Amino acid sequence: MSNADLAAFLLQERLPEQYRQQIHAYFIPFIEGVLPRIRAGDLRVLGIHGAQGSGKSTLAAFLQWYLQCEYRMTVAVVSIDDFYLRRTEREVLAKTEHPLLLTRGVPGSHDVALAKQALTALLALKSGQSMDLPRFDKSCDDRAQRSVWPRISGPIDLVIFEGWCLGAEACEPSALLAPVNALESAEDSDGAWRRYVNAALAGPYRDLFAQIDYLLMLAAPSFGCVQGWRLEQEQKLAAKVDAGSASALMDAPAIQRFIQHYQRITEQCLRALPLRADCVMTMAADRQISAAYYPRQGDDHAAETCPSLVFSDLDGTLLDHDNYSFSAALPALARLAELGVIWVLNTSKTQAELHQLAAQLNNPYPFIIENGAAVVVPAGCDLLADVDLSVVNGQRVKEFAPRREQILTLLHGWRTQYGYQFSGFADCDAPTLCKITGLSLQEAELALQREYSEPIRWEDSDERWQEFAVLLAAEGLQALKGGRFIHIMGAADKGRAMAWLASCLYPSGPAPRLIALGDSGNDIAMLERADIAVLVRSPHHSPPQIVAPQGDLRITEGFGPVGWNEALLDIFGAGD
Repeated sequence: MSNADLAAFLLQERLPEQYRQQIHAYFIPFIEGVLPRIRAGDLRVLGIHGAQGSGKSTLAAFLQWYLQCEYRMTVAVVSIDDFYLRRTEREVLAKTEHPLLLTRGVPGSHDVALAKQALTALLALKSGQSMDLPRFDKSCDDRAQRSVWPRISGPIDLVIFEGWCLGAEACEPSALLAPVNALESAEDSDGAWRRYVNAALAGPYRDLFAQIDYLLMLAAPSFGCVQGWRLEQEQKLAAKVDAGSASALMDAPAIQRFIQHYQRITEQCLRALPLRADCVMTMAADRQISAAYYPRQGDDHAAETCPSLVFSDLDGTLLDHDNYSFSAALPALARLAELGVIWVLNTSKTQAELHQLAAQLNNPYPFIIENGAAVVVPAGCDLLADVDLSVVNGQRVKEFAPRREQILTLLHGWRTQYGYQFSGFADCDAPTLCKITGLSLQEAELALQREYSEPIRWEDSDERWQEFAVLLAAEGLQALKGGRFIHIMGAADKGRAMAWLASCLYPSGPAPRLIALGDSGNDIAMLERADIAVLVRSPHHSPPQIVAPQGDLRITEGFGPVGWNEALLDIFGAGD
């Protein structure tokens, strides 16, 4: 590939010079890595997943161009957008199923049978045979006339199939109950539309996605970036069409409403898909690739002779303080999976929250909830099978603290008697907690399901706090300062729960190396008991003071999940 050829491609696609750097740093190494599989016929359909405006179409165009120029391969590119139902077909769905199905985009608005037929036909093309590739005209919101469909001749070496929802899976029905945005709340109040979309994912789309041999994900940093990206995408399309067609394109308010159709599945994919894709390229807010890793390339021989146990806080540590994303930590998560390292979530969050988060993080291990108040062994986990545990709400649990009901009785009694000014979770409903924390409505509802602690926001004077602290101590309660709240709970902590769990997981043989990562005051007890304690920097507060570390104390350069990723790759190595 000559510089002149690449310059011509960049000019053709209207790409900035920085794109050349990504090509050399990420895209060409990716192609060279999968090339043996393409040549062997083991990789026939390459899927590219990416949120709207992430550049998946441009990447597909480059991969096609490069394979054709360098290796004389015949590469077909199709998008899931090419298989939207005709407008008349969506109008029927809007009348018979739900009005929101008139809008193209979500699962249920595609002609899946046509997509499957096209992929199968492409792979079956022989020398001398050709076919037309379906195309959709977004400027008129309808399938393009067949006369403009591009023709391709066989045999086909590779089909590149790109789309925003490729690889998405159906979720549990309970996850559909709470709306995630204003569109769902106002226009799908009974959830009928999202149930229809979810059923489509569980049925025909699952069969369609099964035709993908290899899935590459362009991982956006958050859904919040997508609106701006989508607006840029529409402006680029407007520059390519004539004035008459441009009237059908969308302005900024229309795009803001439009992308809400995609929010639920996009956020679901950002959480879950990085742990299932074959290659993940993480993106910064400016759409530049920041890293590439390969979750499925295991390392069966890399386990250390001395076992390691990782204990991690969530908010502000593994999860970004502002948007709760863990995308920056994906390389380290993949490395832990490669090495088979047990890593335990040790957090102020509730059991209800942890069941969902553990699934999103592909973490099957026991977890510690509410700042060390209890250790929960999730269903299906065979660790601690020989340990005598209580059964609470159907879960095997080791409790270290009194129940929340006892705490609330005391707190509310003191507030009434002495007039202390504070507000707690018991005073909030889910929408209020959303405003305070930035959680989605569904996440806020899970956060409110506390069992052993009461997070509060102190709204009184420092002098009155000293009085309040004396009352807590007299009742055997403590106040742990987290990133957002003060957690009132019994005499338990993350360090004690960590030590107990480690002794149960390794009751004999060499003691495991305990690695703990946290960012706040409620992490101190865990960090002080660790052999390697990692203080993860926060852009919102100073690191807590670790007075008596048991082992090595490290402080990250990066904030939140960036620092988390940096620290664990330094400890375990980046792998091959």
